[in-house]
Amino acid sequence: MGADDSPPAAGDSWFARSIALAKQSVSCWREGEGGTGAAEIAFWSAVSLFPAAVAAAAIASTVRAVSDRIADRFNEWLADAGQTALSDVDSTIGEEFADVVSAPPAATSIAAVVAVWGTMRAAAAACRAVRRVRGAPRRSWWLERFTGFWLLVGALPLIAGPTAIAVWVEPRLAPVVGFVSAVAVFSLVQKMSCPHQPWRHHLIGGLVSAVWFSIISAVAAVAVNWTVGGTAITVATAGTLAALSWLWAAACGVTAGAAVAGALDQRHA
Repeated sequence: MGADDSPPAAGDSWFARSIALAKQSVSCWREGEGGTGAAEIAFWSAVSLFPAAVAAAAIASTVRAVSDRIADRFNEWLADAGQTALSDVDSTIGEEFADVVSAPPAATSIAAVVAVWGTMRAAAAACRAVRRVRGAPRRSWWLERFTGFWLLVGALPLIAGPTAIAVWVEPRLAPVVGFVSAVAVFSLVQKMSCPHQPWRHHLIGGLVSAVWFSIISAVAAVAVNWTVGGTAITVATAGTLAALSWLWAAACGVTAGAAVAGALDQRHA
């Protein structure tokens, strides 16, 4: 896989090596169908996102005082992280789900189950897309699901721990803590997908994905700001399209990191 699988010459400059790596990464992403893999990740992420929001709203209603405090701190954290537009969306979602919180326990349980199932499928899709871009053979069905499950188990403390620090301990550290957490999670995706490759390749791939994710999130915040002040239908439609587009673009970061890691795999094979 790749237009140029030969290792760089020892006398090549740093710039020449970087250009060659970028070209090989693009080749890996294209031949590994990185865009298609990102679409699958985005689809299952969307499947899990909305039931998770419904379940979270219903659960939060049982502890109204605590949930209000968490929501305020969460919005402050988003604002500190430079995601003011996403903070506005979070407030809008809370208003839209105001009549959902009275849903019966059975509906909440179903939403929670669908959210967990969709998240596991998204994790399995991420591992499958990473392996395809990095040129690794596809795993069996049960091994993909098994890897996706343990990926979620490993990612939860990497997300929950830094988030708790940023929200409750020192909100001013939110941008740095969030970025470090993203690097750790994306690196874990690379590691769980191709465990036999060197850690430095996984870390570089995770760093690329985290940078991509940060840029896409900033662009999404600007796009959401454009919808402020419009009609309810315009805001709802634009917000939905922006969310789905953001999911796909963010998922492309996973496969982009895999492409860079795959190019490094080939050059150091």
